[in-house]
Amino acid sequence: MAAVSLGAVSPAGSALRSALGLSAGALAWATSSITAVGALLSIPAGWWISRFGAQRALSWGLFMISVAAAGSAAARSWGLLLGARIAEGVGYLLVFVAGPVVLTRVTHGGIRAAALALWGTCVPTGLAIAAATGGALATWWTWSQWLALTAVGPLIMAGVLASVLPRLPRTTVQRAPREAGTWNGVLRLGVAYGSLALVSVAVVMVLPQFLTEHRQATPAVTGTVIAVVCLGSAVGGLAASWLLRRGLALSSLVPLGALMPVACLPAFSAEFPLAVSGGAATLVLLVDGLLISAVFAAVPASVSRPEQVDIANGILNQLGSVGTLLGPPLFGLVIAAAGWGAVAAATLVFGGLGSVLLLTTARTSTTGSAAGVSPSREAPAGMDMREGAEPLGEAAGVSTSSLHETVTEPPTCGVPGCCSG
Repeated sequence: MAAVSLGAVSPAGSALRSALGLSAGALAWATSSITAVGALLSIPAGWWISRFGAQRALSWGLFMISVAAAGSAAARSWGLLLGARIAEGVGYLLVFVAGPVVLTRVTHGGIRAAALALWGTCVPTGLAIAAATGGALATWWTWSQWLALTAVGPLIMAGVLASVLPRLPRTTVQRAPREAGTWNGVLRLGVAYGSLALVSVAVVMVLPQFLTEHRQATPAVTGTVIAVVCLGSAVGGLAASWLLRRGLALSSLVPLGALMPVACLPAFSAEFPLAVSGGAATLVLLVDGLLISAVFAAVPASVSRPEQVDIANGILNQLGSVGTLLGPPLFGLVIAAAGWGAVAAATLVFGGLGSVLLLTTARTSTTGSAAGVSPSREAPAGMDMREGAEPLGEAAGVSTSSLHETVTEPPTCGVPGCCSG
């Protein structure tokens, strides 16, 4: 529901421009202002959430999105619309930094890896819902009615989460002196996420221009192709969740990244049938979505203490937002300088960077500390952490021995994974 707000303006773009007298640039600012907030404030948000509490931040973020979306619906000038969208961006930021933290603390083992990978599908799913629902309602509803509708979902979810989530305890782990290299793994994952997000957003943004100008596709055909391509990213994330839940190591998914630049060749070539080009572009987004979900699944193993997960997600979100902002203009410059064939080269550079950094982080976490994933410290009181549990090392490339090295309290029995976690 938070991701629906990210794509809410696009279906109503033409009506908004006409009603408020907006230029294309002004509309673009209203659209991207949500992501811009994350690009500027995600790391401070991670520090703040670590003190305020992830569960409360998640609920308040959803509530802020709802109120701000209602404000967007009531806006009658560009300034008011932009202000409401920025406020929406603050709520969106809280949700996307706090959400993975809450997931980390209510899950464990292979379930945790699968849940975090599933979280990686929420943006393409939300964008697809916004595009499909907003487009379908555009004929009968006004733009203000559509934006008002987007305020309902986050408000409902805030209430649902407040009811169903167990009360999470505050972390009691004593903060140790900051060691050199504490954030190396997180920074690698953040750059990997930014690079992969850059590729996915850029491909989706430049593909319509290629289809209409070089394939002479109609707007209806172009819209259908883009919708299928976007859903490919969600399918990739679901595949990652399914594979990780069944114990596949993160490092085993990374080689699939080599398919992205190869698939860009037919995707951006007029010599292939349109169905082949659309299928190839879908494959690019499918693999990209799979790797982005793997990045989220790798976060708990990249930190050394549980309280660092909040800040780690802030770093991840900030660098991902930067990649989202830079992707379309960077690919646009590459295409202007070297033609459409250069899309494959740009995808090779940025997709390759993201894949390599994800691979090195997954392998490093196999021998590094993984206290940030200790289920006994993060799980809510009353949850049985033994039934069906499996060490995260088996699902996300973290060694079981490293989990036991980080326990700071003596175990109450000699059975690994029972009382000591």
